[in-house]
Parts: sequence; structure tokens; C-alpha cells
Amino acid sequence: MSAEGWLRGALLLLPDGLRPRYREEWLGSLRDAHELDVPRAAIVRGAYLTALGTPRSPAAFGLTPGELGFRRLRWAAAWFAAALVLLNGGWLVPGEALPAPLASLVSTGLAGLAIVAAGSGAVAATIGLRTLLPVRRPWLGWFLAAGIALAGAAVVLALLGVFALAFALLLGYVAGLGLVVIAMAWPIAREPALRRTVPGIPARLGVRRSALLAAATLLAALVVAVLHLLVWNPMAKVPGLGLAEIYAELAARGEHPSLGIGFVMAWAAMWLPLVLLFLAVAVIGPRGPLRNLDERRVARSALAGLAGIGFGVFIAGFNLGMSLADAFMTSGGDAAFSGALLTAAATVAGVAACLRIIPHTTAPAAG
Repeated sequence: MSAEGWLRGALLLLPDGLRPRYREEWLGSLRDAHELDVPRAAIVRGAYLTALGTPRSPAAFGLTPGELGFRRLRWAAAWFAAALVLLNGGWLVPGEALPAPLASLVSTGLAGLAIVAAGSGAVAATIGLRTLLPVRRPWLGWFLAAGIALAGAAVVLALLGVFALAFALLLGYVAGLGLVVIAMAWPIAREPALRRTVPGIPARLGVRRSALLAAATLLAALVVAVLHLLVWNPMAKVPGLGLAEIYAELAARGEHPSLGIGFVMAWAAMWLPLVLLFLAVAVIGPRGPLRNLDERRVARSALAGLAGIGFGVFIAGFNLGMSLADAFMTSGGDAAFSGALLTAAATVAGVAACLRIIPHTTAPAAG
């Protein structure tokens, strides 16, 4: 990577309010490095030392203490959500399709990343709460902030543990419709300066191409998910029988496969409105009721949708999976490799969605 590229990384470590000043200063130093007889690598090292040593005060970010505190709490929520995504991925990715050593490696690796993400969330939550707490004594402020952060995390984990199945069922069957409503209705900052990060690839593609790519990706994921649940996974679980024989045997043993098939098709149908929404944006653009779907909104909604589809496979196929397990004395995990691929895609998309959506979400007035 070039020295300019390394400097861009150092700029990302700086508070927002200081970036324009240091960008001009550092790039100027690089341009004059030869005349000054200073190695470009030394300039890059100095930039990183400066960025890491800069105080993170509200003034440096161009924010009030309250705004900075809530921004850090949003980052904490993003890291905690990413940790949950990684834990789910580590639990669901291996299934029965991967060799035991590889499955163990994947689970352990994702669990380790989840611990890192949770630790980052705990640090961000503590710093954010300390910024918000009107306590003059530093030790007392940090003590209270850490205590509140730990207590809040414990309460959330307890609620997730108690209501995990209910949350999973609810999200599994209404997440697609929920994303449609949020994507269309959530206000968007029309002023580019209010949108803190560069859209990147979606901006280069344009909103219509981004929407078309999003629709194609989600539709492909849905097709793969349905085929996985109704065809590939049953055949992988009972390799000695054909698909028709498997379903006939399920019916003969009173497992009612039509019910499981119905759940799968109903689940897939609940995601079609999101695909149709992206197709509408691809055809007519972000106008009228679609005005809030710019490139960034489309890309982030697509990431959330891909994560929802990949993780929702577990809920959609739960009934049919249990029927197969009861009828043929198999486990409830995925036996087809397609299940591991779907969950892996969901894990990557889910982490990206958490870190791109939650920290940068505000509710500006629509313009």
C-alpha cells in the first residue's frame, strides 16, 4: 500500500473535527518529503503516533459531550450486536457438513472474534457512559460507568436467554417486512456533510445498479435457502433414499411434511417484498415513496436482508428438520454444505450491517 493509503488509515483514527487539518498537513509533508530529506515512512509513523495520542475530547469531534456520549453508546450497541452475530455464526456454520477439525476451528475462531467484539462494546459503552455522567471525581465516574455497562449487558443477555426462541421466531418471519418499512420510512440526511462515511462501491455503481444487485443477491439467497431446506438438506441427511421417498416415508410415519414445507414457503414469501422494493428502485429510482432509498440505504438494507435470510434458515426449516430427525433418527443440524455457505454469508453480512448501520444511524428531518 502507498504512503498516501497508510495516511488515510491514520486519518480514520482521528476525531472528525481534526481530520481536515491533519489531512492537509500530512499530505503536504508527503509532497515535500524529498525536498525536506525526510523518509516518507517516517512521516507515516509520525502520523499514526499523532492519531493514537490525540485526546478524544468532544471539541475534537466537533460535538457536545452528550452527542459524543451517545455516539459511543451506538458504537457499543454495534459491537455487542456483532458479537451476537459471530456467536450465532459459530454455532450454526459447522453443522454436519464440515469435517470435525474444520468445524471446531471455525467455531473457535468465531467465538474468539465474538469475545473481541464484546470487549470492544464494553469499552465503548463504559467510555460513552463516562462522557454522559455528570460526575466530577474521575474514579467515581469510571466506576459508575463500568457498573452500568456491565449491568445493562447482563440484563440484555438474560432477556435474550429467556426469550431467545420467541425473538428468533418473530425475527425469522417478520424481518423482511420490517426492513421494507424501515428502509422506506426512516428519515435520511439530505446534506452529504451529515452522512459521516463515504458510500464507496454503492456510490460508484449508482442507486439503480445497487438496487438491482441487491435484488438479485437476495433472490438468489432465497432460492438457495429454499432448495437447501426442501431438497439438498433432506437428501444429505438420508443419503440412501430419493427425495420423493423421503417425503413419502415422513408422511407414512405421521410427520406431516406438508406442514414443514408450508413453513418454508411462508418464510420465503415474507422476504419477497424486500426483493420487490429493490426491483422498484432499480426501475424507477429513488423517487416518491422510495425517496429515502439512496445507494447507502440500499446497500445496508441488502446486508441486513442477507443476514436475515441466512440466519432465518434455521427458523424456517425447524419444523421439517425436527420431522427428519424424528423419522430417521438424525440430528437437527444442517447436513448439506449449502447450509454452511448460507450461514457464513449471513455472518459476514450481519457483522458488516451491525458496524455500518447502528453507529451511523440518526433521525434527521427528511428534506
